Amino acid sequence: MSQAVTSAVIRPAPTATRTRARIAARTGILAVSAMVLAYCLLPFVWMFIVSIAEGHSQFVRELEYFPSRPTWQNYIDVFSVMPFARYFFNSMFVAVATVLLTLSVSVTAAYAFARFQFPGRKIMILAMLLVYMLPSIVLLVPLLVIFKTLGMINTYQSLILAETTHAVPFAVWLLTGAFAALPRELEEAALVDGCTPFQALLRIVLPLSLPGIIAAGLFVFIASWNNFLFAFMFTSGEDVRTLPVVTRFFVQGEADFHWGIIMACAVLTTLPVAMLFLFFQRYLIGGLTAGSVKG
Repeated sequence: MSQAVTSAVIRPAPTATRTRARIAARTGILAVSAMVLAYCLLPFVWMFIVSIAEGHSQFVRELEYFPSRPTWQNYIDVFSVMPFARYFFNSMFVAVATVLLTLSVSVTAAYAFARFQFPGRKIMILAMLLVYMLPSIVLLVPLLVIFKTLGMINTYQSLILAETTHAVPFAVWLLTGAFAALPRELEEAALVDGCTPFQALLRIVLPLSLPGIIAAGLFVFIASWNNFLFAFMFTSGEDVRTLPVVTRFFVQGEADFHWGIIMACAVLTTLPVAMLFLFFQRYLIGGLTAGSVKG
């Protein structure tokens, strides 16, 4: 009994100083996080404020942090002065098709890199990373010559193939790491139970690698949705023109910028990507493979 009392007396209780230090540290972390968040969100907030401003008021009068007479007319004008719905469909179709094509190629290639040893494997991985490091403009002239020769200019196929060419190397690199992190015992158990290697890939590897696949798909979708260079060079008509190209048509000369309509178009263009990220963020941060070989 005396030893227990002695140990209780000797063991120091948390002091008020330590408690204040922890509170100060957490407060500092929260303050820094809030500043970083504000810094990231400020351009989007300002974009929305300008989109509901009347006419050019944000740029010809005194600076207003919120318009005195907010209006939704700019959003109405977006749909009245151009076929916005058609451009939106074009962007969505090209982005979704690019994701499907990129993942269908990248999944099989990444699985081969992660599970098989063959001559030139490391060189091929490095080569793909080098291709991804090249800027898009380097690929512009070769792709333009190829598509013009094949008669594919101003078609969906040209946009999808061009963006897939630029996205596949990164997707393969990302998925190779995701597949390599999975234990081989899972696939071996599936093979023992009678699955073929392809069935093991579909039923075991792909479900457990879902976070990596979704991350790759999101990256490809966002890159395709925001791509301006390929959409500008490979399209010439409203049939296949995408949203990133649209805003430039509201710029008429150096002194005449339809900022309200431009920002309204930018808000409508940003919303799908933001909603997609918010919907899938739980998959991005989840660890579906944790403890998969236990039990």
